[in-house]
Amino acid sequence: MNHMTKLADHLKYLRKQRNWTQEDVAQYLNISRSQISKWENGEMFPDLQSLAKLSDLYNVSIDFLVGRQTNKQQLLREVNRIYQTDGIDEKMLDIIDYLKQNPHIEQAIYSLAQLPAKKRKHIESAVVSVIKEFLRATE
Repeated sequence: MNHMTKLADHLKYLRKQRNWTQEDVAQYLNISRSQISKWENGEMFPDLQSLAKLSDLYNVSIDFLVGRQTNKQQLLREVNRIYQTDGIDEKMLDIIDYLKQNPHIEQAIYSLAQLPAKKRKHIESAVVSVIKEFLRATE
C-alpha cells in the first residue's frame, strides 16, 4: 500500500471516528468539500500546509497520516495519545490491522455496532459461539 492510499484511509477513518462530515473538515480547513473527497479517495495529495492542519485537527503526527512505517510500540503510543487512554494494547492493534486488511469484515462490524443493543447482543452471541466452536474443532 502506497503513502497516498494510506493517507486516504487514515483521513477517512479519523473523520468517521469523530462523526464528522467531509463538509465539517472542509469548513475547518477553509477549503471545498470536494477537496476533502479527493484526498479521502486517493485522487490527490494535500499540500504541506494542509497536512499540517490535518495533523492538528486530528491530533496525530504527519507521519501517522501518511502511513510512514512505525514500529508497533510507536503506533501504540500514537493511538493511545489520540484516544487519550492507555487501554489500547498490542492485541487491539492486531485486531485493527486485521480489520484494515479485511474491509468487508470492518464494514460488517461497523454495521453491527449501529444496530440496537438487543439485536446486536444476539448477533454477537452467535458470532462468539461460532468462533469458539471453530477453535475447539481445530485444536
